[in-house]
Parts: sequence; C-alpha cells; structure tokens
Amino acid sequence: MKKSIVLGIIALVAGVATSYSQGFITLDNYSTYGAGGADPAVVYGTGVFANGVSGTLGIAGAPVSLNDWTVGLYFVGGTVALTDPGSGTIPISPLALGTGTGATIPMGAENGGSVAGYFGATHSFNTGVAAGSTVTLEVVVYDTAAGSYASALYRGHSAPFSMATVAVTSPTPTYAGDFMPGQISVQAVPEPTTLALAGLGGLALLAFRRKQA
Repeated sequence: MKKSIVLGIIALVAGVATSYSQGFITLDNYSTYGAGGADPAVVYGTGVFANGVSGTLGIAGAPVSLNDWTVGLYFVGGTVALTDPGSGTIPISPLALGTGTGATIPMGAENGGSVAGYFGATHSFNTGVAAGSTVTLEVVVYDTAAGSYASALYRGHSAPFSMATVAVTSPTPTYAGDFMPGQISVQAVPEPTTLALAGLGGLALLAFRRKQA
C-alpha cells in the first residue's frame, strides 16, 4: 500500500516537472497594445470581403473586423533562417501547423478588449520544446468560415520570426505580437481554376513563340 502511494507521488511529481519544463508562447498582439500600440495589427489587403465571405469589401490597409477571422500559427523548434513567399501562401517547410490549446483562436473573442486588427489568446500554446529555448514561427490569419488556413480563400501570414518560450508557471507570457515583424495583410487567394487557366495561357504563349521561331 505504502509502495503504491510512493510510486503515485513520484509519478505525479514527474508529470508536474515535465509540464513545467515545456516551453509556451502566446498568440497575442493585444496585451501590450495599450502601451503605445506598437504591436502590428492585422489589416485588409485589396479585394478582401469584410467578413471573408461576400458582400462589402474591407478597406485595404484598415484593421480587419473581429468576429469573422481566426488566428493560428505554423512553427518549428529552434532559430531557423527562412525566406517565405507572399502573405497568402502556405508557410513553407520546416514550419508545421500548430495544433492543440492556444494554437488557434477566434480573433477578438478571447481577449475581452476587442480592438479591430488585434488578437489575444487566454491560453498559451505548448510548443513541445524546453522552456527558455527558441521557436521560429509565422502567425496566420484566415476567414473563419473556411474552417482552416489551407482551405481559405482570404488569408495571410506574417514573415517568419523567432521568439523565446517560457514555462507555463512563468508570471509573464511571451507574446507573439511583440516579436512579429510588420503587419499581416489578409489577401484574396486565387482560385485553383484561375491558376490553372493562367498556366494554360502561359503554355499557349510559349508554344506560339516556339512556332514563330
């Protein structure tokens, strides 16, 4: 009986120690917004519907509305030098989609402050790397109606950036917005049929030039 209790206590302590050693970051550009508003906002690009679906267009350069957009992240452990293509593309390897608590949040729904273009998670994201180590990530934004960044027709991501993680017991979270370089501009993503037609047009032009030669 005593042995079982001792083993149970050891397991509990080990579990707590493991939990404490994990590195967390927080999807938040709102919590320090009031201190000068330096953290970059999420804004509309050209030709993006205000609600990400249809109807009224958003004003290019203006902060996006709160209720129709979702924020998430792609990340990898360590400091990795990346040059990622345009804002509306899928973040490149080795960045991988973050999943679980704090990896995806509705814009404006969690922070309680509700300022257009800003987001703030109430739960931090467990990166799976040790507390105090670094992760490289991109913050992504997409229209909530699409269900995911990959399937969204209106989406954008930040440039790659690195930030340190903290233990879940740390009194002060590390906020992604304080490290995120520049604004995220939500773009209208060309539909696959449009891309296919553009490709066919390019092939036809190439064939025509060869024939002329």
